[in-house]
Amino acid sequence: MPANLPKDKAIEIAMNGTDEEVNRQLRQYTDVDRRVVSRKETIGYILFDSFRGFNINGHKDIFAETILKIDLNLLSVYNAFAGVWDIVDDFIIGGIIEKTRTRWGKFIPYMAMSGAPLAVLALIYWVLPYLLGQDNCNNLTYMPKFLIWAALELINEVFDNFRNVSIGGYISTVTPYPTDRRRLISIASYSSIIFSRLPDLVIEFAMDFITNGLVKTTKTKEQALKKAFAILGPSTMVISAIIITWYCTIAKERVHQKIETPKIKESLRIVFTNRPLLAKMISNAFGSFGTGVSTNDYYRYVLYMTTFETIAGIPSVFFQPYGFAKYNALAARFSTKSLYMVSQVAAKTFYIPIWFYGRFLKTKNGKHFFQSRIAMLPVTAVWECIYATFWGVKSISGDEINNECNDYIEWKYGQRNEATLSVASTIITKIPSRLNAIIQPQFKRWIGYDQTAYAEKREQSFNAQKWLFAFATIITSFTVLFSIVPMFWYNINKESRDRMYRELNERRVKIAEKINESQDNNEPVEEEAQ
Repeated sequence: MPANLPKDKAIEIAMNGTDEEVNRQLRQYTDVDRRVVSRKETIGYILFDSFRGFNINGHKDIFAETILKIDLNLLSVYNAFAGVWDIVDDFIIGGIIEKTRTRWGKFIPYMAMSGAPLAVLALIYWVLPYLLGQDNCNNLTYMPKFLIWAALELINEVFDNFRNVSIGGYISTVTPYPTDRRRLISIASYSSIIFSRLPDLVIEFAMDFITNGLVKTTKTKEQALKKAFAILGPSTMVISAIIITWYCTIAKERVHQKIETPKIKESLRIVFTNRPLLAKMISNAFGSFGTGVSTNDYYRYVLYMTTFETIAGIPSVFFQPYGFAKYNALAARFSTKSLYMVSQVAAKTFYIPIWFYGRFLKTKNGKHFFQSRIAMLPVTAVWECIYATFWGVKSISGDEINNECNDYIEWKYGQRNEATLSVASTIITKIPSRLNAIIQPQFKRWIGYDQTAYAEKREQSFNAQKWLFAFATIITSFTVLFSIVPMFWYNINKESRDRMYRELNERRVKIAEKINESQDNNEPVEEEAQ
């Protein structure tokens, strides 16, 4: 504590003072547990984090395959082209954001820009079957349909990348104090479980009710599904755009960037020569390899119950708060690396006994357990409880690993490269992800998947069912275990992490004071060499 500052006055400034007062008067405090994010901004970020994912984009695959009926071979062709485009536009977007310096900050303008355009694109995208007509939609190889759909996907990808890169960088600048940041991420992540899942729940129940004949309608099942997507797709994106735009009016970036804009080549060199970041990127890349087939594909196409996971997960609501509530206490005792590795592995390894249970046991009528909703419900419920217990730790530690890598670069080189780091991390995972996207439609063809069966509720062949189940469980489990291996090379332990933040806080206070003084005197800032 400064000798000339009474303790009660220090506490008053810390709790109620502006950012400038805190930095100026309490610079000798180098603890990492100060709170500078206001209550209003905290509530705003909770809404922002919850509603930025308020959409049904997770169901684009079934929309393209079942409603638009894009041929599986054409899907593979598009995914090959889109993969190259995705990497190219990532470099362009990362460079643009990295060089941005505005009065609102480096990332906030791009966060705001992503709201309205994505809502407009969603309106066109989800009503496309009505614009094209039923005959053209039913023609799997109709090229105008494919080209319009592909163009909308690519444009959406650009705006989505601007949003994702800017949001990924923003969270590491919202506060310089790790415990304050973890608190914000914990509250927002837990709240977003409730809000962001609402559109998915509505469309999933709608699909289940329609395909299982629980909705009385004069329309065919396909027409009813088409209407559900056309209503929910645009409306959810409009709500999301309103919340995003509002939050950007109160958002703040508190970690100052260097005045001069960085050189992209230098930024890439810094990013790719850092051991913690490389370990995380390689881990992400290994984890991204797979078949592209998820548990949702299994629930939807084998059990004909998209909401199966939701219903089985009802008991897990009692376990969900644990990880979020305890994360800061766990982070005080363990390294972020340890929390990340344990939470990643713990739940996914349970897929292995689930696969043996479903594949080798049979019901009285001779069906395998994995084909039976009743047989799979109890084991899925147990898995959901295990997963929910670790979900909070998994969610927050994943974000904190990225933030830690950002801060490590600042600590080592004296500059921040959030956009370049985000792009580099994304690209190294997008390459295997895009390969998955190219291969996934072909996997479905090889196993005998029938893309017209779902809307007509016809059962897939046994070969298709058993492979959808394997891809969703045991293969995913081994992929996750393999992806953790590179994290043993991650060299930020608890002691080095705490020392890094103590030194960063001292350095940031000095930079903030210089910037404030230069703004008061209208003088240019001379930055210290780090």
